[in-house]
Amino acid sequence: MRELYPEDEGLQRWAREVHQLYERAKLYAGLESQDRCQRLDTRLYFERQLLEVCKSYLAKKKAVQHVLSKRIERHIKELFVFVSQPGVPGDNNGAERSLRHLVTSRKISGGTRSPPGTETKMTLASVFGTWGAQGLNPFTHCLQLLRSPQP
Repeated sequence: MRELYPEDEGLQRWAREVHQLYERAKLYAGLESQDRCQRLDTRLYFERQLLEVCKSYLAKKKAVQHVLSKRIERHIKELFVFVSQPGVPGDNNGAERSLRHLVTSRKISGGTRSPPGTETKMTLASVFGTWGAQGLNPFTHCLQLLRSPQP
């Protein structure tokens, strides 16, 4: 947005403030000496600060940052989980990388031919991806699942 609207000073200031808040939250999340209560209090602090930055743009429908401010307000409880929960990444880069091969496959093949086919492909990709991420052998676990009695 900053590149699309370099002349919009309000947007530039808003984007800087949001970015600085995120960077501060990442720094805090990296501290190991904080206990659970301190982490939760700090998460709530960052949520309040971000909502404060967005507050004035929630009613300004013509502001470039209006839609993103509304989205931030709607998803605020999800944005700083990494501050209160050690081990939760502050971005979704890993999740996006894990899906990249599916996007490439869809573009090459043209996708599936039906919604049930898409649902099946995504479910299988999720199950196999989870097994792989857990360091488990997907082939062995798939066989185990197929051989187990189903309710």
